[in-house]
Amino acid sequence: MIRTHDFNTEWWGSPVGIVDDPQFFDLPQPERERLLSPYAWVEFRAPLKEGGSLHETIGRAGFFFTDVQIPLQVNLDAVADARSIEGLAAYSADERPFDVAADQMAAFRRERFFHLPGVTAAKVNERYALWGKRLIKNDPAACLAILQGDAVQGWFLCSRPRREIDLTLAMLHRDAAISGSSLYRKALRTFAARGDTVATSSFSVANPAVMNIFAHLGAHFLTPIGYWLWVRNPA
Repeated sequence: MIRTHDFNTEWWGSPVGIVDDPQFFDLPQPERERLLSPYAWVEFRAPLKEGGSLHETIGRAGFFFTDVQIPLQVNLDAVADARSIEGLAAYSADERPFDVAADQMAAFRRERFFHLPGVTAAKVNERYALWGKRLIKNDPAACLAILQGDAVQGWFLCSRPRREIDLTLAMLHRDAAISGSSLYRKALRTFAARGDTVATSSFSVANPAVMNIFAHLGAHFLTPIGYWLWVRNPA
């Protein structure tokens, strides 16, 4: 019912879990506590469906609500060109190898991980640098650097778990001169030119800038996903 989340464990430096089976919340409290005991914190996620009784039991198990993520799909063929991306270039990590260091990224400000004790913006950036390294290693052709002239403006790191390309992680450079909207549009136009037709992604409702970017790109939004955390001895 709970498994170790290997990536978050590597980032956090101590065991982190994820609840895979919602029947966990039906267990007697002593059994739940036993299953939680190896972990510093545990995450649970579930679709936010109207009238779901499950959501009423999560808080009683010591989990607290942290975020809503909106899954989506984008038809890449419908993403229009724009004057704002004229002069931008893109290359993938299989064409010109690159990595993304935590101190190169603009800070992530709207993240559910700020609910964890002691988390700083630098710590969150470290998570995304670690994630980015995995994405680049697993599918370098799906990971783009976006440039204006010779200056890197940001990165769009993706994966292909299915036939569609998943727009997994977008980051502006800390010194970027372009907008997030231009970064997204240039990346999606590049993927379309390389033969991809449909993209998937998700974003936090706490990030209205990304919501508006995807809306302008013609995204089709799907059932939202709720996120909860349990933290050992929260401050």
